[in-house]
Order: sequence, then C-alpha cells, then structure tokens
Amino acid sequence: MDLFLIGLAGVVFWAGWLYVNPFTDCSWCKGTGKNRWRTKRTYGRCRNPRCQRGTVQRLGSKTVHRAVRGLVAYRRNRKEK
Repeated sequence: MDLFLIGLAGVVFWAGWLYVNPFTDCSWCKGTGKNRWRTKRTYGRCRNPRCQRGTVQRLGSKTVHRAVRGLVAYRRNRKEK
C-alpha cells in the first residue's frame, strides 16, 4: 500500500511538472534553433522536424494539458445543469 501511494504521488508530481514545463531544449541544436553542423552547405535551421526555435515538447505534456482541459470542461458543464 505504501509503495502504491509513493508511486501515485510520483505520477501526480510528474504530471504537474509537465503542465508547468511542457517544453525543453532541442537535443540536436542544444536550444539554439540553428543547424549544429555549420558548413557553407548546411547552414540554416535545425534539422530536427519537431524543433520549434530550439525547443521541443516533452513526452506526455500534450496528454496532461488535454486531460486538464477536459476536466475543466466537465466541471463547467456539470455546474450549468
């Protein structure tokens, strides 16, 4: 039982952290947004297709945000009835 509660607390903490910090630095360009292999031919934007100006979305952050949005909508609809 104690292990279950510790695991549940860890999941809640992780989900809250993902809600507050949904983005991290891109591992390819190290957060610069530029191509790390700068030669005359390959100068330009980062090659990572998920990179958005040097940041990428953390795994699971989209799911957490959708769950919170759904919970808020559910409570709002329930209050109106």
